[in-house]
Amino acid sequence: MLTPPPPIASPHGGLEPVRTRADLTVLGQIEAQARTRITLTIPSTVIDPDTPPISLPMVDFRLHVMRAPGPMRDRAWRHLAEAARAHRGDWNLYALGVAYPKLRTQANRLAAYLAPGPAAQAHYTLAIEFLFALHRLDLTTPQLFPRLTDAAYTHASGRKRQHPPPLYDLDALPDDRIPRAEHGNPEHDAHLDDANQETVHDVLNRLVAQANTRTGRQTISDTQAALIRRTYLNGDTLRAVAADLHLSEPSASKQRTRAATTIARLLGRHDLIEPTPTRPAARYDPPERR
Repeated sequence: MLTPPPPIASPHGGLEPVRTRADLTVLGQIEAQARTRITLTIPSTVIDPDTPPISLPMVDFRLHVMRAPGPMRDRAWRHLAEAARAHRGDWNLYALGVAYPKLRTQANRLAAYLAPGPAAQAHYTLAIEFLFALHRLDLTTPQLFPRLTDAAYTHASGRKRQHPPPLYDLDALPDDRIPRAEHGNPEHDAHLDDANQETVHDVLNRLVAQANTRTGRQTISDTQAALIRRTYLNGDTLRAVAADLHLSEPSASKQRTRAATTIARLLGRHDLIEPTPTRPAARYDPPERR
């Protein structure tokens, strides 16, 4: 069972209790163990071969990976996953510590309306499913970290069990109810599988193209699409993405909101559109009569 880190020795002698951490959940305890108990490091050249080689403990490695461009992030996670598969143990804990910010966000969604006991179990399940994905998924394809966390959330939430893909018994259906495809092969659309399902990145690219084709101008700019892709889909921080795109953080936030509103309208999800703030009407005081 996970336990809190030990008391810290005071420079004045004796022991002082550590400050209470804001996150006392299961994932918070796992992150604390990774941060305070393990001494493993990864060379910085794993992320960027052109940088001076330095040893990165878990927290430093996490910060570097969060700020790295996509291909470098993939290379770093591939190295970490291979180490975890080869040695397990503390390397599994190291990987959970690096993934902690994204896993904690997902855990908030899973446990939002749960009692303390089931909420703690949801954290355990998410951590276990992440390790299953770390040891099971193909490491050679791009967007490795989003695929790991998405697989963990899918299994931990029961999303696949709740929404099974629709399957049709074509022999039992009357002709007028058989789904038709433009290419004349109804079975291709009747059975959804990995070959014909869109990824979230495919959906984003399609919506961006749709928005820009409809109006005849670039409604969603490349910069706005990058903001949506990297912050909402890849889990990067807005501050890091804004710096990469040479934008101020407030400007990046406004551009991301405009693009998200356009995408919500294209999806017919008006409930996702933030209401336009209204200014209070100016007060009119009639002049006093003399």
